[in-house]
Amino acid sequence: MTAVTPPALPGIELPNPDTLTGPQLQGWHCALCGARLFADQRLGTVEWTCGSTTEVVELWVCRPLCTEAAGA
Repeated sequence: MTAVTPPALPGIELPNPDTLTGPQLQGWHCALCGARLFADQRLGTVEWTCGSTTEVVELWVCRPLCTEAAGA
């Protein structure tokens, strides 16, 4: 995994995209806690590789921040 942009939220590390679910990678669920997003904020972008394909993926998190982010 390579961070394409630094985290947009200070003090919160970008998660490893290989550990995220499809909905988290697609921005439907929080990249940190996995909850369905209704209000969100951008966390940053990472490179995610599946087989021989590498994509830049934008990660989104809960707004207000979830407890997983607060504990980071």
